[in-house]
Amino acid sequence: RCLVIACDSLGAVGNKELDELRVSYFIVGRCAARVPLMEVLAVGAQPVLISDGLTVEMEPSGREIIAGIKHELQLLGLEDKCHLTGSTEENFVTRQSGLGITVVALARPEELRTGRVQPGDEILCFGLPKVGAEVNLDDPEIVHPSTVLRLLERPEVHEMVPVGSKGILFEARLLAAPRRGQLNLDPNCPLPLRKSAGPATCLLAAVAPGTREVFSRDFPLPVTYIGT
Repeated sequence: RCLVIACDSLGAVGNKELDELRVSYFIVGRCAARVPLMEVLAVGAQPVLISDGLTVEMEPSGREIIAGIKHELQLLGLEDKCHLTGSTEENFVTRQSGLGITVVALARPEELRTGRVQPGDEILCFGLPKVGAEVNLDDPEIVHPSTVLRLLERPEVHEMVPVGSKGILFEARLLAAPRRGQLNLDPNCPLPLRKSAGPATCLLAAVAPGTREVFSRDFPLPVTYIGT
């Protein structure tokens, strides 16, 4: 089997004195977990371990972050299948929040959904890029890890990648790169292609040509054609 590893970091978001964005630590934990979870799920791997390194004290901040991480696992039905470990800062009083999170997953080689993009595939963006105060995890315009699971069931989906801080254009180029393909962008695409998508509020999928209308019909969130 193959090891699939994804990581993410988050800083200056929380309830500390020097935080730039004030949100509950429960939401911090959810946002931190969803990014690497979606990354490993998107390539067809099964998460088995989450490790969090928190630069805050366990009580009360760390406890709330961990509750948020566990909530994301519960939404995916992974609470009993994915082990959670980590560390907190107990030696010093911190004035700004931060954390790093790593997800380790397993997959058999034939299960990996990488390098499957074909010439002529259409690139669709599921959800909208949002960052900072724009992010609301109950927003119907953003993707969730469960969206990835639904897309994995569709044979028309050849490959997927969540969009992070580098934006849609960066990830779209990554999809085309393994096949040495040229990315042909839709000149009428209404999305900001270089905008950060924060905690993976949208994802790109390379799908079989001529299927975009089917996905627009079957998924309740915005589905935007990016190019081929």
